Amino acid sequence: MSTSPNQEFTEKVLKAYSDIDNPRLKSVISILIKHLHACVKEMRVTDQEWEFAWDFMKRMAEKTSPLGNEFLFFADVMGLSQLIEILNHGEQEQPVGVALLGPFFRADAPFRERGASIASDDAPGARVRISGRVFEFESNAPIEGAILDIWQAAANGLYENQDEQQPDYHLRGRFRTDKNGTFELIALMPTTYRIPDDGPVGEFLKIAKRPPIRPAHIHVIVSAPGYETLVTQIFVKGDPDIEDDVVFTASQNMVGDFKPEGDAFRLTYDFPLKRGISTMPKAPIPA
Repeated sequence: MSTSPNQEFTEKVLKAYSDIDNPRLKSVISILIKHLHACVKEMRVTDQEWEFAWDFMKRMAEKTSPLGNEFLFFADVMGLSQLIEILNHGEQEQPVGVALLGPFFRADAPFRERGASIASDDAPGARVRISGRVFEFESNAPIEGAILDIWQAAANGLYENQDEQQPDYHLRGRFRTDKNGTFELIALMPTTYRIPDDGPVGEFLKIAKRPPIRPAHIHVIVSAPGYETLVTQIFVKGDPDIEDDVVFTASQNMVGDFKPEGDAFRLTYDFPLKRGISTMPKAPIPA
């Protein structure tokens, strides 16, 4: 059976990349070429559409800065970032869900004392005292010295790196567990906010009639030597935006019960870790 000119061309491109030494890279490039070519063939992309596509990517590059990575935003709103997390870490038996890292994680947040607040004294918003336990998933044994890297948006919906009015590393901090695997800290009651939608990704969301809303949440990375790092988020029980999270991350296995306690709130939340290789994700925002 003869092959079509289109298929012959794809085979020519595949052959051009067949001498890559790294087997994993060779496999990734080969699969990428096959799927990209198949996608273009199925869509029958016109010259004008291709011009729009590369101009869209050019504008994404121009929008990318230390304040945010537009390419990462695009991967987030297309569900790619969360899918990668699920494929790599989303074991069904894990009671705490895995989440995308998000574009606002900043490296080297300061270590804070047990019970300390990540919010400045004059930061608007109700406080929530968060406590819990980090333990080994299989044995339930406490994990001493585990590190919880916490960050969140302010009451105005902006992260510290987006807002000149916030102090350096505001609403960010790292905490260590004690010998019983427990931790305690104070944060702001999380706030629903809009993702930055003043760039090409925002245009795309408007066309799709999707609101650029993230439900209220707090970001957490939990790590310890000899254990697989857990990247997750804590959402507020009853938040109506959970089902329509613009980046497809919010789910019921990442929901916390924020209970009123006087003029503040209280949250108890545990983090089980599975044995594995301890790695930290690369921060989109440098220290």
